[in-house]
Amino acid sequence: MCEKLTDNQLIALHKQGDLKAFDIICERYKWLIRSISRSYFLLGGDSDDLLQEGFLGLLKAVNTYDESKSASFKTFATICVLSTVKTAVRRDSNRSNKALNESVSLYSVAGVETDSLEDFIIEQEWKEEKESKIKDVLSPLEYKIFKLWLVGHSYGEISEITGKTDKAVDNAIQRIKKKLKG
Repeated sequence: MCEKLTDNQLIALHKQGDLKAFDIICERYKWLIRSISRSYFLLGGDSDDLLQEGFLGLLKAVNTYDESKSASFKTFATICVLSTVKTAVRRDSNRSNKALNESVSLYSVAGVETDSLEDFIIEQEWKEEKESKIKDVLSPLEYKIFKLWLVGHSYGEISEITGKTDKAVDNAIQRIKKKLKG
């Protein structure tokens, strides 16, 4: 029954103490959290840490969202999750953690960086243009792997979807990083 409620209705239930409401919101937005947290890779780090930070960002979004403001919950949640993940990377980087110092946003490799609401809105407006440029640089298979990886699929899942081995997927992702950097 609760699954059919809107985000705003679920948020209201959550604020009244209904724990199941937040579970449903988490289920609805886990793709977003995966996408954002997977866009940052930590050399020698654990991606689950950033995934957890993303869920904390979603919780912050749910607890502080005000539907009377002009932003939709999805937009607000995206900003909160992205901000929380970036803050975690910066915080750990300040602790002289080598792996986090070497973290790289896949978005920045692709030439897109988001540090504020204004940047986020601008990024959305020219996302299609960037996507077109990325498509021109990557082969069709690399582009498919790139999109699957960005939305949070594991190497194994990408292997199953594309019919390629895990090693071939890993090699493709390494090529993608080089192509998008250069």
